[in-house]
Amino acid sequence: MSDCQLCNRLALLKQKADPAVVHEFENSILVLGEHQFYQGYCVLILKQHFREIHELSPEIQTEFHQELMQATQAIAMAFQPWKINHASLGNVVEHVHWHIFPRYLSDPQHQAHPWIHEAGFNLHIPDPLQIRDVVSKISEHLP
Repeated sequence: MSDCQLCNRLALLKQKADPAVVHEFENSILVLGEHQFYQGYCVLILKQHFREIHELSPEIQTEFHQELMQATQAIAMAFQPWKINHASLGNVVEHVHWHIFPRYLSDPQHQAHPWIHEAGFNLHIPDPLQIRDVVSKISEHLP
């Protein structure tokens, strides 16, 4: 196995069905975030291992961006958030991926970055029924 956390996750996804998988695109896989502090939070993971977006071919860059927009639109349609934040940093996990954070006016700090509540993320780990419900709501808006 690779030292890359996301490459390892992708390998596990190929071996068994994972209820957190929302949708598989040609170049990426959309998975429900490990926490649901922000209802509908997902991560879009590039299937191939690249550290940087600019390392992708122009064709894959375009297709991956379109997949990100399809995922974002599905989350927006499913949950009607006030705003959606996107983050692709790669400083901790050096594999191209996007965090998609739906933001809600009910969050008293909705204008701050989404990691402001990181200390409370572990209090919002979804159970299997919640996973199935959120995945279903998003996936019904995807092809």
